[in-house]
Amino acid sequence: MSVVIPAFQCQPTLDLTLASLSRQTYPADLLEVVVVDDGSDPPLALPPVRPERTVLLRAESGWGRANALRLGAAHSSGQILHWLDADMVVYPEHVAAQARWQHVLPYAVTLGYKRFVDPDVDGPWPSPRVVDEAAGRGALGDLFGGRTGEPHVYVERYVAQTDQLRTADHHAFKIHVGATAALRRELYDAAGGLDPRLRLGEDTELGYRLAQAGAVFVPEPQARSWHLGRTHVMKAREQVARYNRPFLADRIPFPRNWRKVGGPTWTVPLVEVVVAVEDEPLERVRAAVDSVLRGAEHDVRVNLVGPWDRLDDSRVRVLADPLLDLRLIAATYHGEPRVRLVTERPTSAFPAPYLLELPAAYGLAPDALRHLVDLADRHQVGLVRVGPPRGDGPGAPVMLWRTAALGRARWVRADGESLFDAVDSVYGHRDVTATEVGVTDLSGPEPGQPGAGGATAGRRPVLVPSTVEVEGVRSLARATVVVAWLAGRRLKTVLRAPVRATRRRADG
Repeated sequence: MSVVIPAFQCQPTLDLTLASLSRQTYPADLLEVVVVDDGSDPPLALPPVRPERTVLLRAESGWGRANALRLGAAHSSGQILHWLDADMVVYPEHVAAQARWQHVLPYAVTLGYKRFVDPDVDGPWPSPRVVDEAAGRGALGDLFGGRTGEPHVYVERYVAQTDQLRTADHHAFKIHVGATAALRRELYDAAGGLDPRLRLGEDTELGYRLAQAGAVFVPEPQARSWHLGRTHVMKAREQVARYNRPFLADRIPFPRNWRKVGGPTWTVPLVEVVVAVEDEPLERVRAAVDSVLRGAEHDVRVNLVGPWDRLDDSRVRVLADPLLDLRLIAATYHGEPRVRLVTERPTSAFPAPYLLELPAAYGLAPDALRHLVDLADRHQVGLVRVGPPRGDGPGAPVMLWRTAALGRARWVRADGESLFDAVDSVYGHRDVTATEVGVTDLSGPEPGQPGAGGATAGRRPVLVPSTVEVEGVRSLARATVVVAWLAGRRLKTVLRAPVRATRRRADG
């Protein structure tokens, strides 16, 4: 176990933290403590009362808590990483209570409990000697005259409301507070480690990525501690929230209302869509991709999988180019920031929370993607599987995978077990029809025309075409005129249809 402590201008409280760690029940020869001085002036020093295996590092580049923790993790050697702030006094069983989970569950993230004390209310901080002696006789609870301190209200409320997180949904990561938490090093690495560019909110952002990597969050009431003073959030809640929101909204798609301000393109999208181009013609691929990009859910990124590396500038007969459609598809989306050309199919959407596999022969109704995500969240399943639009014929299904479920499955998947079975065993799945969510077959007749079958049969006529090209130019004004004209013609046709049918019956 490596306890990593970021510290800045806090020698008095750091001394108390290290004094309490010197009395842990966890075996001393298995406990390593790494203190990272984040540029204090004067520099911090190690006090006499501390665990035997304690080292002090000084950050030479970068600054901030995330940067210090990342440095400490890189220079530590333990199989388990335990984050602990430099203003914590932990009970003797604190480390062992969290470590017992990581010894048996490689994807567990444990969360310690804390009580906040204020020197103006609960009295001055004790000395390191007093902390050491109190811990030695099992009396840390008496440090502040028997006062219980203030709980971490929103965390403990959420834990209680969700039966110790047993019934928590995909928002559980929001209570990952870095003041005291522990996890296995391989889980930390799988999530990509801490982001040193973040100055605040780094624990929430790491918690989100840990969740996508398959973590299960475990609150551990036996990991008790005192928090010396109030947090940044307690002191300036509104200011901290205002600062954090732009940074976290760009990296975390939850909660959804965080992204009501700003553009439609974020670093981490809600859904990564995968469309295999293969030998599909330009028109079909374009119809499928545009149905996603022009849908009601704009928070997407489309990955077009194809042999793009085969495209070069070699001389070729332009209209007889064997890679003509591939070249035209690349040109179509060259300037679209939400489309990427990739040569290999992504195995996960990480760190995005959802991966949609969409065959190029299918299109989505405007609200289809939003409906799929809603189904996944409402039922908290790892996979929503949509049968082929033509239910009586062959075809690949549309699959919406939850990234967290894929992450968890990789920790528990048995040799030879399919990915579907592994995801189903840890999260479950839900099957729906194409009609329910609005998936259409782009390779068949127009919806509502004779011969249309499966999910497209019997649906209301579409008044406005899903894709309109205006002389190859993306002109909003001209497109608006053309769309209105086409919609008028389509509407006139629909309205005249019953009249023509009546006349035919009369003539008959």
